Amino acid sequence: VDPRLGVLVAAFCVAAWLAAESTRASSIFLVGLAVILVGYATLDRGFAHLGANPIYGGEVVLGVGVVAIIARADRLWLRPIPVLLGAFIAWGVIRTIPYLPTYGVDALRDSVTYSYGLIALGVLVCVREEQIPRLIAAFARLVPLLLIWIPLGLLVTQFAPNATPSLPGSNVHLLEYKPGDAAVHLAGIAAFLLVGLDGGRRAGSSIREVGTWALWLIGAAVAGILNRGGMLALASIAVVLLFTRSARRWVSLAVTAAAVLSVLLVVNPEVRIGDQTRTTISVSQVINNVTSVLFTSQDNALQGTKDFRLRWWGTIVGYTVGGPYFWTGKGFGINLADDDGFQPNADHSLRAPHNAHVEILARMGVPGLVLWVLLQVAFGAALLRAGLAAGRAGAAEWTARFAWVFVYWLAMIVNMSFDPYLEGPQGGIWFWAIFGFGLVLLKAWRRTEADARARVRAIAPVHG
Repeated sequence: VDPRLGVLVAAFCVAAWLAAESTRASSIFLVGLAVILVGYATLDRGFAHLGANPIYGGEVVLGVGVVAIIARADRLWLRPIPVLLGAFIAWGVIRTIPYLPTYGVDALRDSVTYSYGLIALGVLVCVREEQIPRLIAAFARLVPLLLIWIPLGLLVTQFAPNATPSLPGSNVHLLEYKPGDAAVHLAGIAAFLLVGLDGGRRAGSSIREVGTWALWLIGAAVAGILNRGGMLALASIAVVLLFTRSARRWVSLAVTAAAVLSVLLVVNPEVRIGDQTRTTISVSQVINNVTSVLFTSQDNALQGTKDFRLRWWGTIVGYTVGGPYFWTGKGFGINLADDDGFQPNADHSLRAPHNAHVEILARMGVPGLVLWVLLQVAFGAALLRAGLAAGRAGAAEWTARFAWVFVYWLAMIVNMSFDPYLEGPQGGIWFWAIFGFGLVLLKAWRRTEADARARVRAIAPVHG
């Protein structure tokens, strides 16, 4: 058995004991979660590696969250979505336990695909309805910092990767910002601003609003150029139109975008990252990224990566949907790149096919993929339905909340289709935290809607 497994179990026991000794397990969990979410949003992969292998901040918060769930089990919302989430986690556990003796911590590391789902349940039982406005206000305060920091973090990571120190026992630097992760946050920020959840902080200041969108566009341009999945994730903001068609914020964004694009077309800047085979930051690179998603690209690097992934994904579909791993998948712990014959790295560092949905199929079989798809479809449909219902009821604040969470969630779903987003704490914990907050909103809206209907019935005239 991997000796690191004992260290991990001991750490979880300590975290559980500390939380159990406190009557404020929920508060400890929420404060810890807030700290790591800000850390992931600013330092990204670097913050995820702060700690001592195999114990990192995400694992400690997860351990406290499990205790909080047990302590507040009476607040679990036994509706279809949380039940589906529980079933997905349970199936993942079933597909992990047999491989622990062989793969040890590697099996647990791969299992974060589902085990971080406990973060969502922790948020569901710990966040009270009256805390919703405070959490939204906290994100509003984070928005200006991220708009300034994200493009800087991306550029430092690309042009000066050694500017920040390497973390002890790791080759990862303190700041390593992945473009796809940045794009997800930028999509969430855009939705937040477009629906007006910033509380009118910029109301009456068109110059400030244009400046805000200019910063957003700079970050979006850099992230979209560096990562095709991130570029598609950014496109998720168009879904805001399903919830609201208020033109004011869209006009500000459109005008700013037109001005920035005009300058870029005239100046046509071109900055090459690395040698001749690496990405170029330019207008033409944006066009290449867009066309390479749907069509054959003239860029050999882009097309080669696309072909490699499609072949690997096809192999996985072959041995699951049409092969011997239909029911079980290959389980957690095995290096899929090695076992499937798609390992391009001498150090065997590639483990999964850069698509969370396909990896779930490979490791959990068709039953796992079905549970995953049902869970995400049910969640997205519930947010959309609740947002539209709130709009019909004239509850604009609730519509805005559902729109924001829906776009954030959708951007994450898109990005994890091209990048190992769900499999890392900087992406996975953010995903499940947003998922859990969405459950909190759905639960609170259900009660709010029921109370509103009750008031209508109470004041309605009685006939007959």
